[in-house]
Amino acid sequence: MNRLQIVTSSVRNFWIDNLWFDVVIVVGVLGVHAALILWNPLFDILGSAAPTDRRAVYASAAIVVSLLGSFSAVAIGQLSSAKGARAEALRGHGAESLARNWRSIFRVGMLSALLALLALLLDPSAGSVSAVPVVVRWLFEAGLVLAITKFLRLSALFYEVITLASSSTADDENALAEAPVVDENWHKRVA
Repeated sequence: MNRLQIVTSSVRNFWIDNLWFDVVIVVGVLGVHAALILWNPLFDILGSAAPTDRRAVYASAAIVVSLLGSFSAVAIGQLSSAKGARAEALRGHGAESLARNWRSIFRVGMLSALLALLALLLDPSAGSVSAVPVVVRWLFEAGLVLAITKFLRLSALFYEVITLASSSTADDENALAEAPVVDENWHKRVA
C-alpha cells in the first residue's frame, strides 16, 4: 500500500466515522460560493436564472435526490448478501456505525427533496422583489450540497462494502473443504 492510498484511506475512514463533518463541508462550499458571488455576481447561477428555469431545477433536484435512498438500499443489500468471516465481523462490530451512516443518508435525501419541493412552492414564477426567493435559493443550495455530500459518503460506504464482499468471497474460495466423514455402517444401508 503506497502513501497516497494510506492517506486516502485515513481521510475516508475519518469522514465515514464522523457524520458531523458533512455539515462542515456544506458550510465551506456555501461560504466559498457566497464569496464568489460577492466577487463576481455571475457566479450566482440560480439568481441569474429565469424564475421558470429555477423552478425546473427545483423539481428535477427533488426527483434526483430521492434516488439517493434506492442507491443506499443497493449498498445495504450487498452487505446483507456478503458471506465470510469478514462480512460477519463487519455486521457484528460495525453494524451501529453503518446504521447511523445509512440512516443519515436516507434522512438527508428526504430533507433535500423536501427543501427542493419547498423551494418550488415558495419561489414565485414571476419576478419578486422580496427576500423570499433569495432565502429559498440558499436553502435549496444547502440541501443540494448536503445531498451531494451524502451521495459521496454513500459511494465511500459502497466501496468498502463491495471490497469486503469481494475479499470475503475470495477467502471462502481459497478455504479448504472439510474432510468427509465416513459412515461406518454405509454397507448396511438398503438401496
